[in-house]
Amino acid sequence: MASEGVRVAILGIAQDGGVPQAGCNCERCLEAQRDPVLRLYPSSIAIQGKEGGLHLIEATRDISQQIWMAATSFGNDIVSIPRTLCITHSHLGHIDGLGQFGKEAMGVDSIPLLVSSKVRNVVHSRDLGSPFDVKIVESNSPVVPSERCGFDYTMVPVPHRDEHSDTHAILIRGPARTMLFLPDHDSWSQTLGHYGAKDVKGWLRSLGVGIALIDGTFWDGDELPGRDMSQVPHPLVSETLEMIGCREEGDPEIYFIHLNHTNPLIDKESVQSTQVEEMGWGVARQSCVFEL
Repeated sequence: MASEGVRVAILGIAQDGGVPQAGCNCERCLEAQRDPVLRLYPSSIAIQGKEGGLHLIEATRDISQQIWMAATSFGNDIVSIPRTLCITHSHLGHIDGLGQFGKEAMGVDSIPLLVSSKVRNVVHSRDLGSPFDVKIVESNSPVVPSERCGFDYTMVPVPHRDEHSDTHAILIRGPARTMLFLPDHDSWSQTLGHYGAKDVKGWLRSLGVGIALIDGTFWDGDELPGRDMSQVPHPLVSETLEMIGCREEGDPEIYFIHLNHTNPLIDKESVQSTQVEEMGWGVARQSCVFEL
């Protein structure tokens, strides 16, 4: 059945390991082990096109639950196999659900897989490409995922620990609004410098972004005691807030995603979550839906 418009559902807001994270005995992870309602899936979104098709961005380890979440978020009681799949980069948390499309699970054939050439190379090197019709998407060149879907993708390069492949944010341009999906990048200084941009909001405006889902992995630099956080570089939310200030008229909506299990933004009642909201921004929550 065709949809009236283009909608985006949030299928996960956690960092690659999800919540609970493997091997972790922190209070938050133990609570999530005991109560499935508290579990958070790795960051992923689903787009429902005008033609009624389901289009998935990222293939996480929790793809089974996330496809079901997409159905319920869009008001359906029947699970749909994605018509297309798009991947931002090849870190394990973003591609370790690819095997679920194979004969051991969904058993699909020739679903378009939209990736950069370097991500394609990783997929083939791990022998994960057989269920897909792999389509190379060039950076900064809009591509329509499928006929009559009513939206297009643009892959926007961003710097991020590119030891295996490159990394892209994804612009989703709908009939009325454009969304940026940016779960991972190393730092704002590198990303803005790559584009010659002076500030975050100015860069988002230059892309025509109305809604931005951005990397919020860590609140501050004290979340991983005993570990070198330079080995997992991400912009700190506290620093991002200093850069963007309070929301003003004409600013895009900004929501933080890709939260590590240590991030206090996971708690809706935390001081940090309140600060984000009082500044006019938000933290994305699973199952929420945006209209494009």
